[in-house]
Amino acid sequence: MAVGSDHRQRTPRRRRVAASDPLRKTGWQVRQSVVDAVKEAVQEGAAESQNAFVEQAITAALQELRRKRVYEAYARAASDPAFMKQMRSVTEAFEPASGDGLSRPE
Repeated sequence: MAVGSDHRQRTPRRRRVAASDPLRKTGWQVRQSVVDAVKEAVQEGAAESQNAFVEQAITAALQELRRKRVYEAYARAASDPAFMKQMRSVTEAFEPASGDGLSRPE
């Protein structure tokens, strides 16, 4: 090793965690095949660590669940006659202003 060279090993960067949302160790169990697949994905660069990979996967699943709930609420609202009547009324009330700012001054 050359004199003056930095011989310390690089450690992986840790994710920054907001003080209001600290990390918490959990006790979930998953199948060995899932553990192996996560390890392989991380080795291939899919995430900086197994914890980060699992957190990203869970976060994506939760976002999809929230999206599904929102679209289900849209569907319920669209099938509610009273809600649709109110929406048509609001749309009609704003119709005169719908083109405001779109035309070029002459």
